[in-house]
Amino acid sequence: MSQVIRVAVLCALLAPVVASAQLRVVTYNTLDKPFDSTDLALARTVFEAIATTPRNGIAKRPDVIGLQEQRTIAAGVSTASQLADALNDLFGVSSYQANVNVFTTGPRPTRRLEFQPVGYTSSDATFYNYVSHLKAGSAAADRNLRAEEAERLRNNADALGAGVNIVYSGDFNIYSNNESTYLNLTASGNGEAFDPLALSSWPSAANAQHLTQSTRTTSIGDGGATGGNDDRFDLQLVTSSLLDGEGLSYIGPTSTGMSGLEHSYQAFGNDGVSYNQRINNTFVGRSQPAAVLNALHDFSDHLPVIADYQLPAVLGYALDEIPLTLEQGEEFALGLTVTNDADVVAAVGADELDFSISTSGSITGAFAGVAAALSAGLSYDLSLDTSTLGLRSGMLTISSLSQAAENSLVQVPISFEVIAAALAGDYNSDGRVDAADYT
Repeated sequence: MSQVIRVAVLCALLAPVVASAQLRVVTYNTLDKPFDSTDLALARTVFEAIATTPRNGIAKRPDVIGLQEQRTIAAGVSTASQLADALNDLFGVSSYQANVNVFTTGPRPTRRLEFQPVGYTSSDATFYNYVSHLKAGSAAADRNLRAEEAERLRNNADALGAGVNIVYSGDFNIYSNNESTYLNLTASGNGEAFDPLALSSWPSAANAQHLTQSTRTTSIGDGGATGGNDDRFDLQLVTSSLLDGEGLSYIGPTSTGMSGLEHSYQAFGNDGVSYNQRINNTFVGRSQPAAVLNALHDFSDHLPVIADYQLPAVLGYALDEIPLTLEQGEEFALGLTVTNDADVVAAVGADELDFSISTSGSITGAFAGVAAALSAGLSYDLSLDTSTLGLRSGMLTISSLSQAAENSLVQVPISFEVIAAALAGDYNSDGRVDAADYT
């Protein structure tokens, strides 16, 4: 008999995997799937669409996928591991790995994982992902148990301390923003959860595009719920540190300094035209083709929820070659270019690099600037002091206070020699003009 696995996480951002481009997090209740080849084909269709549909100029494969309602198929094989294998094949990588948690009684625990994007060393670049599948049902006992599960989750998160980056994801089975479960998640405290969409109330026809369950109105025989798309059970909530627009941060207009962007948070495939209907009720004017909408309908009774998060900046620089010798009094401009080398698909995928340049010794110049990712950077001319003969040295310092910026302090020692200016006619370079210069 197969065994229920309430939550699983597919991780593609764990060391030693390189964090390529900004961070994409997905949560998906896949209804005990993929179980067979038909399910796998549907999953490939859905995840290929997720990876190729642009939002804010970003189209990329997911980095972290939180799954609910998984099950074992055979020894060492689960629906989660099958999906990991399918995604590795689909995207031509080997980085997706299934990390599963089995439980059958309540209150249900939540899976907590800690991630550090590869290429970043600051603790401020670390984030926690809680993957939850809270108790379902509308009865008072179900609501009370769900609220208790949320309270336990928050107690754990609060213990991490203030200012921690947390993404709460999963199938929370919450019927409205007034339910005690949601109020427990969003109560004040270290781990206070915020809705990146900042919806004042839900669910309703007014926010139909954000609803996630059910994708169906009639049964297709796999045990999935019906009733049409009228609930917002599946969520990604975040702590305030992921809404400050600095370092690691949610990409969307609710983050500080990002008011001009559209929300990266989306109930994938929901265009707001399927309220209380099946997700593939119409193919007219949809953001996804019929094949994707049909796959979303058939694969699960839930929609995947996607959100993108910017990565911190990465300080890079290029310095012109320094001559070994310069003549006394010679003017020489040493070119310096400072860049934001964060590896992103679009500039909005990385925090801006706020930097300053200072010098000491025989090199002079002080500057400050802001460099966006994927830009050519900013260029400056530094001066070398050639007023005194002899060996000269100095230090170039480039620093950044951008939150969690990698390589945030660079110090480059500078050395060169100042020699006497050449005399006209001194062809043998002995410092004199005499007959020896002509023999």
